[in-house]
Parts: sequence; structure tokens; C-alpha cells
Amino acid sequence: MNVVMNNKWRMIKTTQKTLTTNSSVWGGFVKFGVYKGQLDAEIVIIDNKENLLMEIDRGPKKEKERLRMAMVRDCLKVSSSGYAFADDTEDTLLATKMEFTKSDLLNLVDSEQANKAEMVYNVIHPILASLEDYNILPLDLTNLKNSVEAYRDFLTAPKNSADTGAGLREELEVHIAKCMWILKKMDRLMEHFKENNNEFVTVYTKSRVIVDLGHRYKKAICDIAGVVKNLATSAFEEGVSVYILGDEKHGVKTDVGGAYILGAYQDGEVVLVFEKEGFDLKEVPLLVIKKENQEVNVSLKPVDPVEPPPGE
Repeated sequence: MNVVMNNKWRMIKTTQKTLTTNSSVWGGFVKFGVYKGQLDAEIVIIDNKENLLMEIDRGPKKEKERLRMAMVRDCLKVSSSGYAFADDTEDTLLATKMEFTKSDLLNLVDSEQANKAEMVYNVIHPILASLEDYNILPLDLTNLKNSVEAYRDFLTAPKNSADTGAGLREELEVHIAKCMWILKKMDRLMEHFKENNNEFVTVYTKSRVIVDLGHRYKKAICDIAGVVKNLATSAFEEGVSVYILGDEKHGVKTDVGGAYILGAYQDGEVVLVFEKEGFDLKEVPLLVIKKENQEVNVSLKPVDPVEPPPGE
């Protein structure tokens, strides 16, 4: 739902609760009870469709993350042994190709992650026999190849769920409109309660007010936390601005220990930004999933000082 629909939906649920709590007041009013029954039925439909929409929206994101992490796991397993072999044989070129961390890999965008994992496969495949002592077997390379292909297939597959989700959102708007129509009919019947049950009228009227809570009152769907260090000194960096691109108003700053905790308010692919004067700006692509907290640790590179012109 969009913001307008969410505000209406919140009001509808609040009014339903008020009506249910005060059922003894209107219990003998047959037509009013019929409207209440119609309202309850529409709310059940909306709840069911909302749950279905949530699963449709969440499903592909969870599957993408599952495939991505499987590829990252297989890639790191192979590359770590490849690096150990390169170090022992003093193969600096191989060591350079294998020297990266999980954080380095996750900082790459989707296709670049797959390219990096495929590069590891291509480099290690010809020297597989040399890695037996490093606990890398043919099955490990097969797993890496399969996980890369599965992840790439997912990235290029048509997203059929988008059409289904769009249809469900249209249906939700129709049923919310029905709820609004039912409530308007109940509004007119409230005249019958003003004389003897004015307290009920007051509570009902308050429930019927649509309040736009706005983005700043939303609860974060998950937290992103971590530590920021100075790349040159490895010291913890205080006062670094951390925010999600496009949502700067919810940004935070790192504390004296370089730590931060940032709330995320919308799921999906985002860009996490780390910014401080005197350092290169760092952007980290990230997949935000509802109720799944994440840890992102980074090191910021100090900006090289500009040499003044001769004579100044």
C-alpha cells in the first residue's frame, strides 16, 4: 500500500476495534450490526491479501539472498585455500587474485559478485590437483560453479511476481474503498446514539480521523550496525555520517569507538553511504530484508593532501 492507503487502513482497523469494544451500545440496532458485519468481512479479505502480498514481495528477495550467500560461501572456501597455496609457493599473481574478504565480496554489486566468483573458479580449476593438501576437492569447484550459475540465472530471470503484486495492490485499494463506503453509512447512523450514548459517539468520531503519521514515525524494519575505521591507521573513526542514499534524514554518526546503529525503513536494494570530511566517500550496496539485522564494517581512506604550488 502507498502512504495514503496505509493511513486509511490504520483508521479502518482502529474504528473496527472501537466498534467491537462498544458492541453492547449498538447491539440491538439491526442495520448497524449488518454494516459492522460487512466491515469485518472486508477487513478479513484485506488482511489475507496483505499477507499474500508480503510473501510475494519478500519471497524473491529471500531467495536472492540465499543464492548470493551460497555463492559467497563457496567462493571464499576455494579462494582461501588458493591464497594459502599461493603464499606457500610465493605466487604473487595468484595471491593477488585470491586475496579478498567476505566484506570485499559483498561490497560488489550483483553481477560483479558473480564475476568475481567465476574468476576464482577459472583460476583455480587448472591447478586443482595442487590444492588437495589444502582441502579443496573437485566437488568444491563444482559447487562453486553451480552456485554462480544459479545466482546468475536468478538475476536474469523474469520477475513475474511484480505483475502479481501490482494486481493485489489494486485489489487492496478496492476493498479499502468498500470499507470507507461502509463507514460513511455508519457515520450517518451515529445520529441515533448522540442523545443517550454520546461517549460512544465521541470515541467513534476520534477513531474515524485519518492521521498521517508520516515517515518519521515509522518503525525501522531492521537495523544495520557496524564499525568504521581509518584505513591508514586502523583506528576507530568517530563522527562519520552513515545513511541510506535517499533517506539522509535518518542518518547517524559513529561514536568514539567508530560504532553506529542505523535503522532501515524500507526493504530492497539500497546504497549505504559513509561520509566524513577528509576521507573518500564510501558507498556499499546492500540488500535490506525485513526483520533481518545486518553488520557492515568499513574502513575509510583518508584523502591525499593537495600539495601547494611552489612558492606558496
